[in-house]
Amino acid sequence: MPSDRNAWRRREVLRALGAVGLLGSAGGMLSPLRAAALKIGQPAPAATLITLDGEHLSTSQYSGKVIILTFWATWCVPCREEFPDLVKLEKAYRARGVAVLGVSIDLPKDMPKIEKFLAANQPDFPNYVKRAGGDDQDFIDAVDPKWGGELPFTVLYGRDGKKARVLSGMQSYAEFEKAVADLLK
Repeated sequence: MPSDRNAWRRREVLRALGAVGLLGSAGGMLSPLRAAALKIGQPAPAATLITLDGEHLSTSQYSGKVIILTFWATWCVPCREEFPDLVKLEKAYRARGVAVLGVSIDLPKDMPKIEKFLAANQPDFPNYVKRAGGDDQDFIDAVDPKWGGELPFTVLYGRDGKKARVLSGMQSYAEFEKAVADLLK
């Protein structure tokens, strides 16, 4: 792979402020807004993410889109098996207003493994890395209080920005497609 493609991929691996940008952030700490306030049917607040290059990205750019927020790790076999279906799904549904955002649960020290995995799968969607430190249970609770920490874990948001569905465990392309089709109606 050309070196400029690798540099582009490196820029695509993003670090979220706080637990995860779509859930809100404040000064790099977990937002006081807890997922208990983000039940199915409630909107996620806007947030700003910072890339590894220091660029700012606002989640408001996804306004009006169906968002698939997926949590994965390079050490998670079901995650590695599911990821190519998300890449395929994003390409198939991008023009219809679907955005996929990935969040790696790998440790930041494992960035070379993350970059290698992303280079092999070539997603056209941004991927974030869970911030190091903090209490893992706080992170899990911030995403969804019913989440037991299993991976992969996916949260879907409707075009209205409201949390619409949670998918726990590995999903097939057909299962993702059905979930997305329901939200595009």
